[in-house]
Order: sequence, then C-alpha cells, then structure tokens
Amino acid sequence: MTLNELILEICRNADWYAEKFQVKVDKEFAALSLVKEIGQFAEARMIEQGIAIKKLNDVESKDRMTQELVDIIALAIINADLHKIDLEKALKDKWIKKTGS
Repeated sequence: MTLNELILEICRNADWYAEKFQVKVDKEFAALSLVKEIGQFAEARMIEQGIAIKKLNDVESKDRMTQELVDIIALAIINADLHKIDLEKALKDKWIKKTGS
C-alpha cells in the first residue's frame, strides 16, 4: 500500500467515524482531537516510565503508546486532508529531499 492509498483509507475511516458517531469531522474537531491524542501519548509515556499513578506491565504500556501514536498519525493525516495539504509531497520535500537522501 502506498502512502497516498493509506491516506485515502484513513480519510474514508474518518467519514465512517463521523457518520457512526454523528459528529462533524471538520478542521476544529480534527485539530482538537490531535491535541487530545498527543496528551494521551504523553500519559502513556509517563506510565511506561513509571511516573504516573496508573501502572501497566511492559507489554500493556508499549501497546498503549503504540495505539496513541497510531491515533496521532491518523489525525495528522486527517488534518492534512482537511487543509488540502499533499502530505506525501510535503514529507518528501521536508524529510527526504532536504536531507539529501
């Protein structure tokens, strides 16, 4: 699956989510959801480091961080789509071409 195919599938999933939960996945909803997920990743990291009240074993902790990172990536993609950003081109321009890879 190419990056653009993955982006398309994630955006379709956002449409499904909006319909299922009767919410409008617009720029504000997507931006606030991204911030929420970043906070949840920070909490998962604190749990992993043992500096949070909640305790999980190593496997559960890594799974929680994984799930939050997946949410962050998906919401970043949804935000890019809503703002008509060509994410594949932007990633290549900023992370690949810029470094000489």
